Amino acid sequence: MPKFDPEGSDYDYDTAKRGGLGPTGTGENEGHWGSVTRASKQDRQKYKLPPDSYIVLKGKSHETWDKAEEGEKARGATIIKMGDRYFSVPEKWANDKRMWDEEAAKRKEKK
Repeated sequence: MPKFDPEGSDYDYDTAKRGGLGPTGTGENEGHWGSVTRASKQDRQKYKLPPDSYIVLKGKSHETWDKAEEGEKARGATIIKMGDRYFSVPEKWANDKRMWDEEAAKRKEKK
């Protein structure tokens, strides 16, 4: 099976299965797989993510990416890219990180 492309239109079934996910839903959503699963301890440590972080399982070009964004926003999270993957993190944490990154960039420019 080819490696999952986080920018593509596919779904990361391998990571979903490792996260304990499978098809769920009823009616028109029958067979639906979740958009995120809890980020691994390794990913949280590697990217210094908070404990309540999730890895996004859909590629950014997936036909229902917008639904994933809406769902994450509804639970107070936002999707950010770290390394080569997208993660759902608490919105406050993401906003604080943006502020830290901007301050670090300004300090770097002054050097």
